[in-house]
Amino acid sequence: MPPFLFAIVKSPEKILFSLLLLVFVLVGHIYLPNIGGILAKQNELIIWFISGLIVFISSLKVLIKKSFRESPQNVYVFLFVACWLGSSLFSEAIYNQDLFLTQCFWLLGGVVLWISLLQFELAEKDELIFLSLIFISAVIESLIGIIQFFGLYKYIPVTPSPAEGIVGGVFQQKNLFASWIATGAVVSLYIITTPHFKNLTSSKKILFWIGVFTITHSLALAQSRAGLIGIVLAIGVVVLAKKTGLQNFRDKIIIWLIIFVLGLTSGFTLLKFQYKLSVEKFTEKQLSWFTDPNQTTYKERILMLKTSVDMFLEKPLTGQGFGNFPSLYAYYQAKNIKADDYWKSLGGSFTHHPHNEIALIVAESGILGLIGMAILLLGLVRFVPTMGIPNAFKYLAFLTPLLFHTLVEYPLHNSVLHWLSFILIFALATRHAVKETKINISPKLTITLSILFSCLFILFSVYWVKTYVAYNQFVIWFNEYSYGKNAKVQNLEPATKNFYLRPLAKPMLMFAKAEEAVKDVDKNKEFLNDFLNWSEMEKKRLPIPQVFQYEAYVFLNLGMHFKDISYFKEALKTANEGLELYNNDEFLKKLRKVIAVEAAKVIMNRLRYPQGKTFSNEP
Repeated sequence: MPPFLFAIVKSPEKILFSLLLLVFVLVGHIYLPNIGGILAKQNELIIWFISGLIVFISSLKVLIKKSFRESPQNVYVFLFVACWLGSSLFSEAIYNQDLFLTQCFWLLGGVVLWISLLQFELAEKDELIFLSLIFISAVIESLIGIIQFFGLYKYIPVTPSPAEGIVGGVFQQKNLFASWIATGAVVSLYIITTPHFKNLTSSKKILFWIGVFTITHSLALAQSRAGLIGIVLAIGVVVLAKKTGLQNFRDKIIIWLIIFVLGLTSGFTLLKFQYKLSVEKFTEKQLSWFTDPNQTTYKERILMLKTSVDMFLEKPLTGQGFGNFPSLYAYYQAKNIKADDYWKSLGGSFTHHPHNEIALIVAESGILGLIGMAILLLGLVRFVPTMGIPNAFKYLAFLTPLLFHTLVEYPLHNSVLHWLSFILIFALATRHAVKETKINISPKLTITLSILFSCLFILFSVYWVKTYVAYNQFVIWFNEYSYGKNAKVQNLEPATKNFYLRPLAKPMLMFAKAEEAVKDVDKNKEFLNDFLNWSEMEKKRLPIPQVFQYEAYVFLNLGMHFKDISYFKEALKTANEGLELYNNDEFLKKLRKVIAVEAAKVIMNRLRYPQGKTFSNEP
């Protein structure tokens, strides 16, 4: 038997532990240059690969040990996924095939990973180890956040912030950072209630309490409402669980709460000094930060929710179709902005997501999706007696920061580490009362299936390597282009052939080529026509502001070159279309004025030289 297969037979759980240790302690915190945090960073691509490796190992484990472990939740999860994903069958079209495939991979990949994690036979001690890894990861990320706050990122190679005093960690976004830190804080509260904590040496306990302080201190520095509210709600869940045995650890919980308050207080004190405000003024500022309904961030989320409801009301039964939200949202949002002056100050913003998972499901799958969510909730409620109320409260507390975050943003889409952790905690919860079914297959079939799964994993690995290489080439091009260097298009082209990278890479390639093409219209007329055909379709696939900006820009240059008024009309039409969706876009506003001026020049020259024998470029 090959050594790798022997290791799977002997102890697959140790392999799982090693992989998760690698993710939470090292890979999840590595910073490498990336494309502005827009796509999953290199370290997150590595997490995708490790997730695929976990699936592969669990598949071999099932075949070798000839047993399959399944949770009572399987049918409920499958029905939920079928309802959400099945909405695409009733939609008029899948507007963006690449985004659709990416979303399918995110959703179905999560289900497959969850089933794979259930195949590992995990004891209570293993659960504590995995949760401890999340806590350690939160401490590491907290240290990175503190380094960023003091501006030490200039001297230490961690993810840079735009300026001193801004915290985002490796996630490069404060709410992702804060919800991760809050999850680690909740886990630390659980750890002190376990018998294993009592057996720790004094030095390890001191390090643990320092870690708790570090977490809560950085949570305050992050200035994230999502994180703060998430941890408060999680503590509330723990309080509700008081009768389940936590009262036996009252002293340790009191110590935890004291350190928690001290960490927050010290963090807010540093912020007070940063803002140079008195305690009263700073308190007033923080209260206003939470309660002022006219803040842009609140108004934007309310607009997103209202627009999502409008999308639902248009097609209430089956919604707009799974994966179609990014293609349609901007057009529905524009109707609200146009109808009510209250939203006009926001100017419209492009988004792939309504910053609320429930709103996304409702907009994309309508009542069908609501039925799916109800089925999933019913399954979880029915599962509570099997799991036990104490465990139900425990896992709910772990997931609360992430669950709250999903109501104000989309952490499971934006961060692979959040996605993996959510699935891991869900797997730990649903592993209770798993049913083990023996599989009667012949040795020949076992070998055949093992070879098949190995081949599939090799194909996955090859595609992953190509994606990883293409992404790094994409980063090189993006950085060179951003800093005005001679960016080589060859570095961008591989990403345009990858369905995961293409939704962002293809537009960038077309925009970059259009910038060069307008410098010699006669030579590049064929490409410019292709660009205009592409941009017309892209408005339906992914109507980002740049599509309208560059299309109008190309029409303008064609009009200036051929002295043809029809091009100016198309340029103005495109600019107005863009401003309908993004009414405060300064580039389109300025471009519209340039179009008018250049069109006036052409008209004046025609009036001056009606026979067309002489033409001057002077106005």
